[in-house]
Amino acid sequence: MSIAKILAPLTGGTRDANVLASAFAAAKPFNAHVVALFVRPDPAEAMPFFGEGVSGAVVQEIIDATREAADKAAEIAKASLKKAADESGAVVIAAPQKSNAPSASYVEVEGNFADQVSQASRLSDLIVFGPLSERDKPGLTEAFEAALVETGRPILLTAQTLPRNFARRIAVAWDGSVPCAHAVMAAMPYLAKAEAIEILTVQKQVSDQQKTDDLREYFALHGLSATTRAIEAGDKPVGEVLLEAAAKSADLLVLGGYGHSRLREMFAGGVTRHVVSHAELPLFLVH
Repeated sequence: MSIAKILAPLTGGTRDANVLASAFAAAKPFNAHVVALFVRPDPAEAMPFFGEGVSGAVVQEIIDATREAADKAAEIAKASLKKAADESGAVVIAAPQKSNAPSASYVEVEGNFADQVSQASRLSDLIVFGPLSERDKPGLTEAFEAALVETGRPILLTAQTLPRNFARRIAVAWDGSVPCAHAVMAAMPYLAKAEAIEILTVQKQVSDQQKTDDLREYFALHGLSATTRAIEAGDKPVGEVLLEAAAKSADLLVLGGYGHSRLREMFAGGVTRHVVSHAELPLFLVH
């Protein structure tokens, strides 16, 4: 069980530093390679919004402004990569290759941000996103959801404040569902190296205890031990209770993402949506 390739989508903004620091922290236990992906917007995508009456000079002005903004953002992204690599002791190389230390490479493409991130995610062992909130631009949230739901790859969603230790203590949100099981399987490389594992359940009925016992048995077969904690939700949302419990004892929370359809989650205020927008510790999510 190992992690070899980590995708870190960059925007040329302030959150890139957080994304890269987390990506290198996740890469360190496995000497993994971090692919820093910068997506240039396609100026042609903006043209339909201006109608047919726009002059050629105005169109060219828009294209030039878009390219200039992308050039500046790309330089910021490259500088962020160099700084983060220096701070983590990683080396930046021209192309991905296996080495005896964490490494990184810079890749630049043009197109729709969500589409390009989703495509690059398909052959990545882990995708790292910075903290998300309901105030973020649609493109960033769209990229996160596309990578999570359409590719089936695990996502590391970072927190505003990075923990001093990455994945030393891991909490697993468990309800026996398929998404939760997928999250556990994907997180096994980190669980195998953790100093402490705690299984968190929001207990609603007696059968929930059996689900916890099954997971502890699975861990034991892999030579891992875990403690369990049943949480009484009361009137609080499940997502809020899970975050409060995990924040007290863990550096990382592993959980399944979008157990229901995204449409149902949207209108029902699902667990995933709440956890993603309110987490104060890194999340390891798998759909």
